[in-house]
Amino acid sequence: MPVAESRPETHPDFELECEHLSQTVSAMIRQIEFWEDRDRQMGADLETSIILGDQAEEFAALLSPHVHQPYFGSLKVRVAGREQTLYVGKHGFRDVKGPYSVVSWDSEVGSLFYSDALGWTPRRGSAGVIKRRRQLDVHSKKLLRVTDLYDDEHGGDTGGREEVLLRRLQEDSTAGMRDVVETLQPEQNAAMRAPAGTPVIIQGAAGSGKTTIGFHRLTWMTNPDRGVHRARPEACMVLMPNRVLAAYAARILPELGIERVVVTTPEAWATGLLGLEKLEVTDRTLSLLLTDRDNTRRALAWRKAKLLGDARMLDVVRTHLWGKFNAGLAGQSIRESIEVRGREPVTLHFTEAELAAMLRDVFAADPLAGYRAGMRRAIETEALSRLNVPEGEEAGVLRQLSAPLTTFLGRVFASTTPITEARRLLGSAESLAASGLLTDREIQLLLTDPLSGIPTPRRANADVTELPVMLAVQAFTGGIGRLDGRTLEPFDHVVLDEAQDYSPLLYALLGRATRPGHITALGDLNQGMHGYKGPSSWEAVQAQLPGAQVLTLGRTYRSTRQITELGARIAATYNRAAAVQGVDRDGADVQRYVAPADAPHGELPLIAQAVKEAQAAGHKNIAIVTRRGVDADRLAEALREFDTDAQPITTQEHRFRGGLVILPVNLAKGLEFSAAIVASANAQTYDESTEYERRLLYVSASRALHWLGLVSAGELHPLIA
Repeated sequence: MPVAESRPETHPDFELECEHLSQTVSAMIRQIEFWEDRDRQMGADLETSIILGDQAEEFAALLSPHVHQPYFGSLKVRVAGREQTLYVGKHGFRDVKGPYSVVSWDSEVGSLFYSDALGWTPRRGSAGVIKRRRQLDVHSKKLLRVTDLYDDEHGGDTGGREEVLLRRLQEDSTAGMRDVVETLQPEQNAAMRAPAGTPVIIQGAAGSGKTTIGFHRLTWMTNPDRGVHRARPEACMVLMPNRVLAAYAARILPELGIERVVVTTPEAWATGLLGLEKLEVTDRTLSLLLTDRDNTRRALAWRKAKLLGDARMLDVVRTHLWGKFNAGLAGQSIRESIEVRGREPVTLHFTEAELAAMLRDVFAADPLAGYRAGMRRAIETEALSRLNVPEGEEAGVLRQLSAPLTTFLGRVFASTTPITEARRLLGSAESLAASGLLTDREIQLLLTDPLSGIPTPRRANADVTELPVMLAVQAFTGGIGRLDGRTLEPFDHVVLDEAQDYSPLLYALLGRATRPGHITALGDLNQGMHGYKGPSSWEAVQAQLPGAQVLTLGRTYRSTRQITELGARIAATYNRAAAVQGVDRDGADVQRYVAPADAPHGELPLIAQAVKEAQAAGHKNIAIVTRRGVDADRLAEALREFDTDAQPITTQEHRFRGGLVILPVNLAKGLEFSAAIVASANAQTYDESTEYERRLLYVSASRALHWLGLVSAGELHPLIA
């Protein structure tokens, strides 16, 4: 079917659309000027006038950025026998004096622009029919192009949606993640708008847009249309795998119209919750997997890390704490003389048995704020009830109880800090066995130390594989969630990127820390570089998030056909990506550079050559991807001798600001570049016999949008040769 004509000089409605754009811009400017005119924002008194004026200025500030691009599409709909055209933009606008209004992309009506559905059944009013969908490219208040995506009068689907998509995909990468509001595809739109209040796992191959969709879903969750499920931006959190990617992605949320969302890493969130922001977090299992050639030791480290993240560890921790706190209660009681105004002093007495019963009730209630706060609240509530304290006297009674309660709780919960208690548990066969959930073999595995050869920092540190157990101790003792002042409350919504790298135990903890049904997990089991931390299947995640739906994005949009086919060939070796389809976007052939294994300078001249050829092809944001951080540091220095100056990104403290960079695959993951060059793309670097190594190679080869180079001193890896 032919694509609808989209060139400005030939589309029959181009002039009409130009006029409508001009009038819409004028209407917006009039509205902004009205809001900014303080003299018009008058109330019954000075205070009301000030409030109205401040609100009007806020409305003006929200609308002003959208004057340059009021909308990007339109819908012609027929409802109750009448046709009307609705314009769709990033920000809703109502023209109170004319027909130049805009509906927001994340509204119920805005969804119609992205879907393939032709029927429309609003929550209120009559059903309607979509007559036309139209893309409008607007820049700096000027209409550049009109493309019909669907036109009922001209054969229906025009193929225009694919044309617009391909046009966007031809653009170069940027130094930050871009929004896809204008080009959401139907399957992406459906995943983004999965029912609010339902946990969602979005599985998608590299370049399928899952991370971007997660950010858009979070924006969608803040829309008033979500009702009781609406999320407040300041009460939401996005967890990204590292700080490089967090900085790369963070700017997209303000572009989508929401501010104050916490965008951080699991490690930063965990250490912040533990009150140990200066604690150094290591990943010694990853270090061993990347450097140790002893497969037995690697397998042992992998298995121990998986076990530390097993969801059963939540009850292992709970059972351990139950035993510890009951032991702390032995011989304890509370006896305090309490004065209530107008009465004689009364002795308040709680026996050991009564306190033990309260602790049992607290464990059963499993309060969000943790057992210590729950125990304090239980004793306070029972004291007020026994003494029959009038409401006005409650504060005074609680003040009298404060000191003895604090002393008592200190004795029972003494020395229960998350780090020390987690390590105490993990070092005790008796404590690990108490729950009856772990086998003898698993207990012995937890007591071994396959990482003994990997150095630890001299300063206070914790390993990422230990953190979930430490968080479990924190959740049960001090609580887990979002701290609002001094109050702990659940997050409104949490988005998890690279969800295949989160342990089932961490999912269980995040489920406690978040409103039920308000987790969006984004991942790809094919890219499980940190599989020692992650689930073996999405079913393991669903077990921790009741009712969770798994939605699969079947297309990848990032790369050209040539790059996508190469990635699929690698991923097919572990049998999960064979069905992935790329957009039919043709590009340059994958470039292969091979030097003799004994070449004087190895692969250095070839990497420099690949960089220059990528630059000559017009690419600016280029990545040289290495397997390890030390490789990136070494190459960055050596390449200067070949007139190639690449900015090394070897730690999470570095930021990707565009240009030519060199970085290890674990930091490249999640980023995309106009061109990418895989260094040392051979079987010596990426062991062909190990699935983990093939995963690393897949991630390395799937970073490029338009141009991919593979470099090796000696033969290329068999999967990409």
